[in-house]
Amino acid sequence: MNMKLPCAVVRDLLPLYAEKLTEAETRKLVDEHLENCAECRQRLADMDAESPAPVESAKPLIALKKEIRKRRWFSAVAAALVVFVVFFAFFCHETRMEPVPWQSGLIEVEGIEARTYGEVYEGAEASDTSESAVDVLVLRVDGRINGTSESVFIDDDGSRTLILQGWSSNHNVSTLAMDSHEMIFCPVPDRLIYTAGSQQMLLWGKPMNGGVEILPRLALGFYVIIAAGSALVFGIIWFLLRRQHHSWIPRQLFFAPASYATAHLLIMGIRTESFFMERDFLSILLSAAALYALVSLVWQLWLQHREAA
Repeated sequence: MNMKLPCAVVRDLLPLYAEKLTEAETRKLVDEHLENCAECRQRLADMDAESPAPVESAKPLIALKKEIRKRRWFSAVAAALVVFVVFFAFFCHETRMEPVPWQSGLIEVEGIEARTYGEVYEGAEASDTSESAVDVLVLRVDGRINGTSESVFIDDDGSRTLILQGWSSNHNVSTLAMDSHEMIFCPVPDRLIYTAGSQQMLLWGKPMNGGVEILPRLALGFYVIIAAGSALVFGIIWFLLRRQHHSWIPRQLFFAPASYATAHLLIMGIRTESFFMERDFLSILLSAAALYALVSLVWQLWLQHREAA
């Protein structure tokens, strides 16, 4: 005996029928009803037309994942740059070389000694001349001096004057002396003068006519003034063009000199004079490059956050 379903029951079953969630017997009964009921067939057709189309691809989800990955990468790089700038500035401060003023016992002249070429020139190839004796001036340098620089001047009478400067990375150079080390000069100069700025001490030979003063270089001061002025100009241009499509150009031009001026403050503080011009300038440039990349990344992260808000 065949059982016929009323239209009300079939309409309740149509959502399950359309999704193929009914039992086989129920589906058979619905099929029999649909064969003879045009109204229920139309209801089923309308349900199929109203159902949302399946997602064609996962492109939106992939794009979202890429955007999240890019933001995480930006954040990680920004954090690494912050750590680098902080530790690099700390390293530069701790290893900054300062001239050591003259103090009693800082350098002692032990006199002229005869040394072999092998002792004077380390790494010299073994030869007959390597055992030949040569006169050298021997100094005993206190451990408060970490490094030295020498300059040779020829006086009007042809005599050679050696100007010696001592440097230390220990900011408190008045601390107790560490182990001393030996320095030798060959050929022997006619006079040896230790200098720290305007301070001079004759260590060997006769006094020279006049004096010699080693002055720090001031170019870093001009560089930071140029950077500050450029940052001001580009900052004004950026402010005036901030709503324009190409406002990123003056913005990046502003970031560059502003990063240099900030790096100068981190590395040198308010000092502009330098006895180690090349070393200090390269340290400032390296720090400025890291600051420039950091500021640019942070700005991009801020723009993305503002667009997402």
